[in-house]
Amino acid sequence: MKEFKKLIVIPMVLILLTACSTSSPFKSLTAGPCSGEQKQLVSAHISSQISAISQQDWPLAYSFAAKSFQDSVDIFSFEVVITGSYPMLINNQGVNFGKCEIKNSSIFQEVTVNSSNEKSELLYKLTSVDQKLGVEAANITEQLPALTT
Repeated sequence: MKEFKKLIVIPMVLILLTACSTSSPFKSLTAGPCSGEQKQLVSAHISSQISAISQQDWPLAYSFAAKSFQDSVDIFSFEVVITGSYPMLINNQGVNFGKCEIKNSSIFQEVTVNSSNEKSELLYKLTSVDQKLGVEAANITEQLPALTT
């Protein structure tokens, strides 16, 4: 399982590093659907944070949060909220990305998190400050029992 996670994290880090070397697709946010490049970078950012959460690497997971979030929530509180309200992120068995949309200078990404006993729909809100993505919030919009076969 750890090898699988490494296979996911390494390409995502490369994507993020590549994105830093070119002009940012988040320089100006136009309302409407995310571009293909924006969606890819948003998915990579969220996946990297979820990977860190599943490894319970709190400093790394916290580093994907928006500066505005970090200014109002310390790392200890972040860990308490995740372990208490978002256990599906720790015990996830995969994530899927849905619609990505830009509204009011924020990026909204639908994410489905699969765990052994439930399927959770989350709506992530990200911001781009100085062309750096950050997770501002993740709201659970629906939780359903996992289908058993």
